[in-house]
Amino acid sequence: MNKQNVQPSMLKDEAYTSLERMIVNGDLAPGEWVSETDLIEASGYTRASVRSAVQRLEDQELIKIFPRRGAQVCPIDYTRQFRALELRRAVETLIARSAAKRASEEQKNKFLKLSKSFIEVSQSGNQLSMTEVDSENYALLLETADNPFAAKAMTSVKGLSRRFWVMYSEEYGDIEKMADAHSDIALAVSNADEDAAEKAVENLISYVEQFTLEVVGYGS
Repeated sequence: MNKQNVQPSMLKDEAYTSLERMIVNGDLAPGEWVSETDLIEASGYTRASVRSAVQRLEDQELIKIFPRRGAQVCPIDYTRQFRALELRRAVETLIARSAAKRASEEQKNKFLKLSKSFIEVSQSGNQLSMTEVDSENYALLLETADNPFAAKAMTSVKGLSRRFWVMYSEEYGDIEKMADAHSDIALAVSNADEDAAEKAVENLISYVEQFTLEVVGYGS
């Protein structure tokens, strides 16, 4: 795609997605110092697009800007992971219930396909596929729930949660449990079952809490 022919707002979104993925996947490591030029070269986007992306990433506590010094990819903070889970338990439940309530027939069919895709991930154990399906499912949940306030709250912590999982899942995680939990949410929404959607979110967050405790050394 020729970036010169793309709307500036789209370029800003693309730059954000590119840099967020680099941070989540560890290509930009926790604690790493980066300059605006570094990020422009790494992403291939313009200065204006990268500057907009960095502002959004700072809002999500993935990057910290230090005037006259540059920017630092935020180090891992265990306490913030638990605080993020507190928010996720409340807001993700709302989003799942709202999605189950408001989903159109077309959206229900998409969630059913996503549920099956998560099952395939569970069987394959492929982390890259997990990330891709999770991103698609997350976007569809926000669209279907149709609550911009809940979406803003979730977006504020989603990147932190994803990065934490990617960093520690190989040693401490169970991708089968993670994928199955997401599959249950998508299936509940496809069935327009609000109670099942809420229960599935509770099961997911409980698993992620246990995973986080394992990482910090307090797991069973």
